[in-house]
Amino acid sequence: MAAEKYQIDHIVSRLGEKIKNMRTERRLSLKDLANKSGISAAAIHKIESNGITPTITTMMKISDALGKKVSHFIEEKVEDSDVVFVSAKDREPILTFKKGLELQGISAKKYGDFIMTAAYSVLEVGASSGKKPMKHRGEELVYCISGRVEFQVYDKTYTIGPGDSIHFRTLLEHKWKNVGQSKAKLLWILAVPPS
Repeated sequence: MAAEKYQIDHIVSRLGEKIKNMRTERRLSLKDLANKSGISAAAIHKIESNGITPTITTMMKISDALGKKVSHFIEEKVEDSDVVFVSAKDREPILTFKKGLELQGISAKKYGDFIMTAAYSVLEVGASSGKKPMKHRGEELVYCISGRVEFQVYDKTYTIGPGDSIHFRTLLEHKWKNVGQSKAKLLWILAVPPS
């Protein structure tokens, strides 16, 4: 029973996302879909952001306006883009302009398919992010495999070594530097929530 409830909750929680994806694929604004479906733009926005759960009548009107059956939004199927496998031998380099930093992708190649992106990182001795701190949307989680790396986040400094990790909001000014005597190897994860 608990599994069935989870399945229903999961399906309902994805309705808004599926409607929004279909609407944007068809290059329809909220107003366009409102005009086609007879449902207000405000209500569609609330449905897309999971603020309200649509009634079956509302779903039928929106589905019809998008040229799909209601079942399209309710059926759960795994797309090829839902699972990405990267073998160690097939890691692709990620372009970076930071001197002494080598990145290999271990997550989905196309940024934006998932909320997270990750890389296996090697930092040369003395390599750094530069004099100027960085600041951007999202969160970073860095796990140290080997070496010693210093992170400055806002006004505090942290040094991570093997087995240590640091997780921070990237809206805080931050920078990093390999302060060890050898190359540092890191698992670097960036998560950027949808805007």
